[in-house]
Amino acid sequence: MQGVPWDNVGINDAGAARAATEHLLGLGHWDLAMLADTETGEPTLVTATERLRGFEETLAAHDLTVDPDLVLRAGSSIEGGRRAMIELLDNRRMPSAILAGCDETAFGALMAMRDLGLSAPKNVSIIGIDDHQMSCFLGLSTISQPVADQGAFAANLLIDRLHRPGPPHPPSRHELETKLIERKSTRRRR
Repeated sequence: MQGVPWDNVGINDAGAARAATEHLLGLGHWDLAMLADTETGEPTLVTATERLRGFEETLAAHDLTVDPDLVLRAGSSIEGGRRAMIELLDNRRMPSAILAGCDETAFGALMAMRDLGLSAPKNVSIIGIDDHQMSCFLGLSTISQPVADQGAFAANLLIDRLHRPGPPHPPSRHELETKLIERKSTRRRR
């Protein structure tokens, strides 16, 4: 979040999407789709827009064009991911890899694939962002963000502000590091 009147602790969402997209490109996947969230909030309060931007910028940096037919609005839910994956499979062409804007969306995509007799990475590689607790159990490759560390950091910022009397200090922005967690849902393109 940028330009908000309060302290912010989070991750670089565009950077997380860049890392996920680079992972897929590094595995030889040049035909990529993204199951993106849809946001209607203020531009300073959104993460999905930044994740889509990171995806688009990474493809552009590799002289690849984003196929608008392969960017599906999926929301940030299991059901949204399931519906978007069904739309992709039924009405669009199948890419070799998919970036889901969040792990919950990826879970829905995996569910739809399973229901149709497909699997990741056999039929398509898929990666998410967040490292939800179920990601390990489902074998989902993902970009991990340190949620507990973010909460602790934010609590410490609040305590610090409460202990410093006087005029308000300008808001601060803090981005914690993310990490690629490679599991079974991605593999080198064959």
